[in-house]
Amino acid sequence: MKNNKILIIAAHPDDEILGCGGTISKLNKDNKVNFIFMTNGVSSRGNNKKKIKKRKNACERLFKKMLFSKPFFFDFPDNSMDKIPLLKIIKALEKKIKYYKPDTIFTHFSNCLNIDHRITFEAVITACRPINNLSVKKILSFEVPSSTDWALFKGKNFQPNYFIDISKHLTKKIELLKFYKDELRNYPHSRSIKSVKSLASYRGVSCGVKYAEGFYLNRYID
Repeated sequence: MKNNKILIIAAHPDDEILGCGGTISKLNKDNKVNFIFMTNGVSSRGNNKKKIKKRKNACERLFKKMLFSKPFFFDFPDNSMDKIPLLKIIKALEKKIKYYKPDTIFTHFSNCLNIDHRITFEAVITACRPINNLSVKKILSFEVPSSTDWALFKGKNFQPNYFIDISKHLTKKIELLKFYKDELRNYPHSRSIKSVKSLASYRGVSCGVKYAEGFYLNRYID
């Protein structure tokens, strides 16, 4: 990918790095990459303004270090997006997609364990229905450790069919993950550094490279 407009739509700050941090690092140089976060990722644990601010500050420091464009934050309720009318979420996304005019969207997988991930996916797919000269030509779903891999929806597990070689960018992904250190856990948790590296190795073996990130290609228009 070169000279594309890419939009990352993630439910929470940290999902973007867990799901496609290596890919973002790889593509940011030659493409215009924008980011949308649907919720703050913290408030469901209690209305602690300090924790909410800490997560947002971690995200903003990460983006500043990487020279990413400033992210847009919606204010939907964390881990409770199912309480909001889906149409309201779709309309909000439609406006942003029309504004950014992306060629490619990276977002969540349809059958993650986390409800915000599932609602985000459904809203993105609906907002990107192929009408009104939609700019979006490619929609890819990323996997989020401890949400995608822990889901037990029979016959609906994540099976990537699109891989991006991040062999030269895994170290950067790990570096960026440390900005969200409060969300990391000890091995053998899926969100441990060791597990993230192992997943990248496993996805790499699947496509013949050292390290990769796997995605599910939902739609592609050539």
